[in-house]
Order: sequence, then structure tokens, then C-alpha cells
Amino acid sequence: MSLLFKVEKKNVIPHTETLLIEPFKTIWNRDESETKEFATEELSYIEFMSSVMKSNPFSGYSEDMREEKIIQEVITQDYWKPDELVRQGITKLQELQRDCSPTYNYFISAKAAAEKMQDFFNTFDMNDLNPKGFPLYKPREITSALNDTSKVLQNLDELRTKVDNEVFETTKNKGQKIVSPFANPSTI
Repeated sequence: MSLLFKVEKKNVIPHTETLLIEPFKTIWNRDESETKEFATEELSYIEFMSSVMKSNPFSGYSEDMREEKIIQEVITQDYWKPDELVRQGITKLQELQRDCSPTYNYFISAKAAAEKMQDFFNTFDMNDLNPKGFPLYKPREITSALNDTSKVLQNLDELRTKVDNEVFETTKNKGQKIVSPFANPSTI
């Protein structure tokens, strides 16, 4: 499930509520084409850059790789770069997720820490020496850290599931229709 979109007859369409919120409304309206292809691409970029949901195929990428992959897979415009409105959209969607999920910030922090550990494992050198000429890393410390990795990954997965549940806990069913998390609660 997506925060910004619904899928209807194999077409991706923004939720009505999405188009009532700035900057999503302006992004949609500035694309004057009939198909709204560019607006859909930009909203997709925002969704994929921001959403931590398991349904986001790019959520597993590290921060530094995600943007490149999304632009490569989603954006059809040559030399496209996110402008200020798109950056505002990313910030807005992150804010909405954060407000819907008390666990969101913990997950983001834990994911960043896990990525730093991954970088460490990719770059450390067992031959590094401290100033006294002794090994900087003990094999036991490295193997212990590697053994803890599966626990870290399991905890990350549990946090992500909790965020999924918290964000969409606000999504309600009304008359067999799914109501977006952006919906005004007084109108449900």
C-alpha cells in the first residue's frame, strides 16, 4: 500500500487527499499534460524516497544509493533532478509518517546506524595497528559484531513492521473503500 497513491485498473493515481495537501497539489497542477506523467513520476519519486513501508521497493537501499536507483527506474525525463517542491514533498511525507508512527524516528535512526555498521564491515582492515603497534581489531570483536548482525537485522525488520502498522492504523475502511491516512478524520 502507498501513502500517496492508489492503484486503479493497473493505473497509479494519487489519492484525492494527496492533491489537497501542499506541495503535492502544486506538483500535480504544474504538469499541464493530459496524462500527468511527469507529476506522477515526481510523486512516485517522493513516495519512494520517503516511505519506509515494506511495499516500497526502494526502502532497502541505503540513503546514498536510493536516489540514483529511483531516478534510473522511475523518472523518464533526461537530466532530471529534484527541485525545491519535490524536496518539500519528501519532507512533508516524512513528517506525515513521523506523526502517524511513534516508532518511525527510532526506525530511521536504527537503519542509519545499521548502514554505518555495514560500511565499517566493508572498509575495516584486520591489519590496522594502534599507535603501539598492536592490532587495532581483535578477531573476537569482529566475529562478535558479525554474530550480532542477524539480531540487528531482525530488530530492524520488527521496527519496520511496527511502523507499517502504526502508519496504516489510521487507515480505515468505509463502505468497502480504503480511506487514506491523509483523510480528514471528521469526514470519515
